[in-house]
Amino acid sequence: SLELLVEECRLLISGSVKVPKVKFGKTDLEISVVTLGCMRFQQEWGPRITNMNQVGSDCQDNLVAILKQAIDYGINHIETARGYGCSEIQLGAALKQLFLTSEVKREDLIIQTKIRPMASADEFRKTLETSLKNLQVSYVDLCAFHGLHGDEELGWAFDGEDNCHAVLEEFKKAGKIRHMGFSTHASTDFILKCIKKDVFDYVN
Repeated sequence: SLELLVEECRLLISGSVKVPKVKFGKTDLEISVVTLGCMRFQQEWGPRITNMNQVGSDCQDNLVAILKQAIDYGINHIETARGYGCSEIQLGAALKQLFLTSEVKREDLIIQTKIRPMASADEFRKTLETSLKNLQVSYVDLCAFHGLHGDEELGWAFDGEDNCHAVLEEFKKAGKIRHMGFSTHASTDFILKCIKKDVFDYVN
């Protein structure tokens, strides 16, 4: 199986084939079966970096090169999160560069970010606005609750009239979010409990 994996990687690098795509969740999106996850796609994890002036050019150049290569391989799903340090900021700058140079069109990519549920819907709303600002896009194709792990987070997401899910719906109606989902490391029973709410288009 390892030899097969190595051979598949060689095929991708050769440029003779592209990563295949499949329908994603309840969406109408055709998503690459290999995606570019950006959890390590940044200079720093912490909150220190707030703008591109604080990012080293070598780090950003490397990020842009990886992004270009991933797209060349047929990878169209770019996934990040508000909690991934300065990943959104750097990714936003890289995407803007590619869009301006017409190396890729916005509609050719499936951009996803994730935001943890919060006790305050207002704080959640501000955080979501920050993500869109950082990514320098008018909308994200996929937006997920980052880490629905237990009943506390589920309560923050859905309890009360003004909750985090209501904020996602608000942004969806405004065209800033196309599809909603959630990510989790919870038990199967809890994941099924979330799915049965029948409001999500996908699960990470």
